[in-house]
Amino acid sequence: MNIGEKIKAIRMSRGLLVEEVAKKLDVSPSTLYRYENSSISKIPIDVIDKLCTIYGVTTSELMGNGAPAEGEELPASFANAEQAMAFMLKMPVLAAYGGYDIESMDDKTIVEFANEILSQLKLVSYKYKK
Repeated sequence: MNIGEKIKAIRMSRGLLVEEVAKKLDVSPSTLYRYENSSISKIPIDVIDKLCTIYGVTTSELMGNGAPAEGEELPASFANAEQAMAFMLKMPVLAAYGGYDIESMDDKTIVEFANEILSQLKLVSYKYKK
């Protein structure tokens, strides 16, 4: 399930109308529909935070980030911005650390950024691997 489907599923499970969630997010209902159908793939971090508050879930829950399966490893790289954004948003520490403006990045920059983070994680995890 992608992030848009997850946003919609949680909204519907809570019995919330698009109009009321959109109002709380300070966006138009059509923008929320576009988040839900994934026609907007770069959802701003502040919107993700507000959705979590409205829905009463954590960022990890919203992103569908459960515990990694046995033997699951980091991907080799990201090919598109949607994968890269999902990866970055699944990491609350990264999303909270900030220092970057994801909204000002184009898709190519988002992919480069996520791949750089991925390579750093691999480097650090290799050092501490058993």
